[in-house]
Amino acid sequence: MDLGYLTHVADYAAPAEVYRDTIELAVAAESLGYSSFWVAQHHTRALRGVLPSPLVLLAAISRHTSTIRLGTAVIVAPLEHPRRLAEDAGVLDLLAEGRLQLGLGAGSDAASTAAFGLDHASRHARCREVIDELRALLAHDEHLAAHGDLRNRLWWATGSRAGVDAAAARGMGVISGRAVDAEGSTVREDLARYWASGVERPRVAVSRVARAGTPATDLLAGWRSDPAMHWATELIVQTQPTRSGLDVQLLMLRMLANEVAPAIRALDPHSGLVLT
Repeated sequence: MDLGYLTHVADYAAPAEVYRDTIELAVAAESLGYSSFWVAQHHTRALRGVLPSPLVLLAAISRHTSTIRLGTAVIVAPLEHPRRLAEDAGVLDLLAEGRLQLGLGAGSDAASTAAFGLDHASRHARCREVIDELRALLAHDEHLAAHGDLRNRLWWATGSRAGVDAAAARGMGVISGRAVDAEGSTVREDLARYWASGVERPRVAVSRVARAGTPATDLLAGWRSDPAMHWATELIVQTQPTRSGLDVQLLMLRMLANEVAPAIRALDPHSGLVLT
């Protein structure tokens, strides 16, 4: 199982300083052997995040790194124009030499939807529309065909059974941040169905919180008993509080790399089984 790191790029300092610190954080993650580095998008500072344009920051990060995969967790798809998103993501992916992992989701912040003058209640249907058009553009548009491999590095962040099934139907990866889905079933059941769906390359990233100062033994105990971990190909850890500064996050990065990563990487995802 791979180990990744997620930051909400929160406002512990002025945005310009936070952006520079995030570049430093990504460089440190690469040097410590992390497989991936993810940034969250926030339009109206939900969770105190100050990054509305994650592809721009990842472009900067790509020039300071060379091997670590760079991901969005996530871009709020209903607020995006599919062609504009495909173009921007394609340019970044070329700069990053194929390292972009494009995580998309419906979004939960009603204030962000309102800021774009859109209907929050229709976000899930709009999310499907944007993702389908994006996939079609990356596969068939003559101007974007050069980025066709990016189509195989799309992720759907979802907390619902319907979202997991939609990702499976499209051969996309799944980013799961909950132990129980919106319908009340365990994510274990949803992810087992995803693995059994015939997806050619199953990819499941489980996003989990590590509260600053928590001992590694406690974190590992919780993650080993996590019902979703059985089906994960990647664990993405985010430090909370989200406003933890660079020094705190660097300490967490090192602790996770030294004390958690060896145990996590020894875990193999369970494939091909269906829960009964």
